Amino acid sequence: KAIWLVDTEQVSGVPSDLRSILHSNRSFAHIKHGKWADAEKDCDAALAFNAGNTKAKYRRALARSNLDKNAEAMEDLRQVLQELPDAQSNKEAMELKQGLEEKLRKKQVPPQ
Repeated sequence: KAIWLVDTEQVSGVPSDLRSILHSNRSFAHIKHGKWADAEKDCDAALAFNAGNTKAKYRRALARSNLDKNAEAMEDLRQVLQELPDAQSNKEAMELKQGLEEKLRKKQVPPQ
């Protein structure tokens, strides 16, 4: 409802950072319900308002990996890991990276 209020200009003067957070938070709800395309769309919107929203980039990587957009997901994840002060401490991001690397390796090896 908050996004609707902002988008329909029922509420004015909402900063871009807050709009980015609203879309990023809704993307998380879509992720919890397995609505990967909707999650990716909200992350795109969040990043349009604030390209530095690391959570939105991570969530988009997660959505894209579940949409089998592995190369795009890996690019998002690389950016996330560069932006984190200690990427090794982010267990979820490292696990997603390992899973994506495995998926990408399997696509490169022709079936026998």
